[in-house]
Amino acid sequence: MKLPKVTQENVHIFIPLKVSKVIEKEVDNKGVNRKDALINFYNSKVYDILEQEDTKLWYEAANYLYMGWQMEQKGEELDI
Repeated sequence: MKLPKVTQENVHIFIPLKVSKVIEKEVDNKGVNRKDALINFYNSKVYDILEQEDTKLWYEAANYLYMGWQMEQKGEELDI
């Protein structure tokens, strides 16, 4: 069976699972409110990049996304 190609039109299928895992890490590590963490992540540059299929960021592990988000929150240049 051939797997479907990931395109800009269907990349949104992968995003909720990735976001959920990133938010879980933020809540576990910092004890922040889940809703606030979710809103902050949705408003981040990392999330903007994640939504773009051609960046292939959707393919990366949640730990990688979380690390990038932490860099962004500290004002560091993103290395993702």
